[in-house]
Amino acid sequence: MTSISLFELNEHIRRALALNFPDAVWIRAEVGQLKESRGHFYFNLVQKSEETDELIARSDAVLWGRKFKSLARQHGSLINDLLEEGLELLLKVQVDFHESFGFKLMVEDIDPNFTLGKLAIERQKVLGKLKKKRLLEKNSLLATPTVLQRIAVLSNSTAAGYHDFINQIQSNKYGHDYELELFPIALQGAKVEGEILEKFEIIKSRNKEFDCVVIIRGGGSKIDLAAFDSFEIGKTIANFKLPVFTGIGHEIDEGIADYVAHTALKTPTAVAEFIISHNAYFEEQLMRNWLQIREINAQILREAKLQLEAIHQNIKHLSLENIRNQNRMIDYMEQEIPRAAKGVLKTEKSKVDNLEKLCKTLSPEEILKRGYSITTKKGKVIKNSKDLKKGDVVKTILKKGTVESKVE
Repeated sequence: MTSISLFELNEHIRRALALNFPDAVWIRAEVGQLKESRGHFYFNLVQKSEETDELIARSDAVLWGRKFKSLARQHGSLINDLLEEGLELLLKVQVDFHESFGFKLMVEDIDPNFTLGKLAIERQKVLGKLKKKRLLEKNSLLATPTVLQRIAVLSNSTAAGYHDFINQIQSNKYGHDYELELFPIALQGAKVEGEILEKFEIIKSRNKEFDCVVIIRGGGSKIDLAAFDSFEIGKTIANFKLPVFTGIGHEIDEGIADYVAHTALKTPTAVAEFIISHNAYFEEQLMRNWLQIREINAQILREAKLQLEAIHQNIKHLSLENIRNQNRMIDYMEQEIPRAAKGVLKTEKSKVDNLEKLCKTLSPEEILKRGYSITTKKGKVIKNSKDLKKGDVVKTILKKGTVESKVE
């Protein structure tokens, strides 16, 4: 049996590849695992089946530090954004095979426009899917609480946008107090979706503790912000039971999170200003209502005062009228009482005179004058003959003189 050594096989492969790929070629692939060491980037390029998402191809690749600096000068900071796990890239690679180190692709160039175009296409697909499920406006239909004070913030404590938001909202000119709780998330890369979904689940379990949710990022390239364009993030925001406000930093295009949010604002500072203005409007309404109530109360007091004054005047008038009537009555009585008294006195005098006449007529003297006599026994008038017995001495009083007699 004939055989060749491993070195001979690898050398044959190297020659075959060099013969078939003398020049660099452009390939489409997704960035798998990525790591940086001393300015060099080592990563896996992978391809997945569009139907099953199954891995169908894989190859190691390297972007040397010198080439990276050259691409950075050519594409600016965008080159850093492209080197992100999960992104699909269009790369110019030189096929390299070494007998000792094996197969590797040397990256010579990267086309940012391809990735941006792919991201835009994916975003449109996600938008179409959300629209089909009627989720684009679902969160925006939620009523905004009268006051936004208890706020759940999805951001990162090291992000400049987060600090801009905090400074803006805490230094508001109205002196409003806010209860802010940070739920830390990654702001770019493959971890964004998982961490956002996880934090939304936590907030959901504490739903009654918050008035709204705010997602703060504060700018970045289109590739950085693409992490917020996932369908799952969009669906979660749309279905959430609290209003979600975004300040992710899209200067031109809106991301998926912005489309489904209750209110999308350009910057973290704009989100803070929105919340402050919302609460200031409520405070203004309270002040207007207070002024209106005060005016109504003042009007009621004025009307009551007028009514009291009218009642006072009416009572005063009635009192004076009553006093005048009483005075007239007193004057009348002053005139009538003497006259009435004279009449009464005259009547009573007449009665007295009549009684005097009657008494005179009925006096013993007058009776005696008319021929009557009075019989007494021991000074006691005898009215019944039975009161006398034989031998009693009685005195008979006549008009003139008296007669003593003895009962036989």
